[in-house]
Amino acid sequence: MGGVQPVLKAIYRLAWKDVMADFRHRSTFSSMLFFSVAVLLVFQAAFEPDPREAQRLVPGLLWTTVLFTTIMGLGRVFQSEEENGAFEGLMLAPLPRGAIFFGKWLGNLALSLMVMVMLVPLTLILFNVTLWSRVPMLLFLLFLGTMGLTALGVLLAAMTQTARSRETLLALLLLPLVSPLLIAGVQAMAVVITSGDLSGPWLNLLLIFDAIYLALAPWGFGWLVEE
Repeated sequence: MGGVQPVLKAIYRLAWKDVMADFRHRSTFSSMLFFSVAVLLVFQAAFEPDPREAQRLVPGLLWTTVLFTTIMGLGRVFQSEEENGAFEGLMLAPLPRGAIFFGKWLGNLALSLMVMVMLVPLTLILFNVTLWSRVPMLLFLLFLGTMGLTALGVLLAAMTQTARSRETLLALLLLPLVSPLLIAGVQAMAVVITSGDLSGPWLNLLLIFDAIYLALAPWGFGWLVEE
């Protein structure tokens, strides 16, 4: 237990440092929030669907917005370390590489979830969809999907951090790998919207992909930074 507690404390401090630094500089969170609002406004102006059609479109609209908003946040996940030349120092810290991964992952996940808490009600308002009783279930599905999305994304962000066009490369690598998780998330959300049922094979598939990404990404991160 004595060896576990310092690691957990280090993970918490890394995540807290990233979140607080972002709020001080108003960089990643504000960019993600403004981008997500802009995407929803464009979709609303382009489609202008009736309430029944909007209800059918909500899963795809939400997950598309979440995907590209999360990619924007992932492109900056190691920004503070790069600007201060601190990435090498972070790698020299007497911590398991998995702890560093989980700290960066939790910080990015927290920022993404704060955006989503605002994103879901805004989507229902803009598209005039009366699904307020199912908002907790929609947020739960987005939380599950974002866990896997950000886990894989932090790994790929570490892989592409020295590339010249890193954000473009990150998107090109992430999109095909995360497609099964996104499909499961869209289908699970469609079931929740139409029937209010949170269980089912799509939810199970979402959980399976979360487990795979969260198991493999820390191992891949440790292998990558040691190269």
